[in-house]
Amino acid sequence: MAMNKYKIFFVLLFIAGNVQAKEDKAAYQDCILQYVTGTEDPSAASMLTHACNQLYVDNFMLSEKDANYNQCLLDYLPDSKNRAVSMKVKQTCNEKHRSFFN
Repeated sequence: MAMNKYKIFFVLLFIAGNVQAKEDKAAYQDCILQYVTGTEDPSAASMLTHACNQLYVDNFMLSEKDANYNQCLLDYLPDSKNRAVSMKVKQTCNEKHRSFFN
């Protein structure tokens, strides 16, 4: 009986190991080129790079709220010129898309 539990465990482990995110390296690269290259604020560039990564590389189990949050960052951060504005945009996108009440 214990042997069957181990077999089931290893089968599930194998299946879980083979489930991968839908990684799209070309879309990630296009995202970086489109949104990050013209950004003047280093913190905005970092947030945009992370958003591209979340949407196109590490997107396994990405919720719709998180996808919308990351897209919001991509839509509004590229024109940011300073950290204060970047942080306000991040906070607003977070409240709009990830709030407990949304």
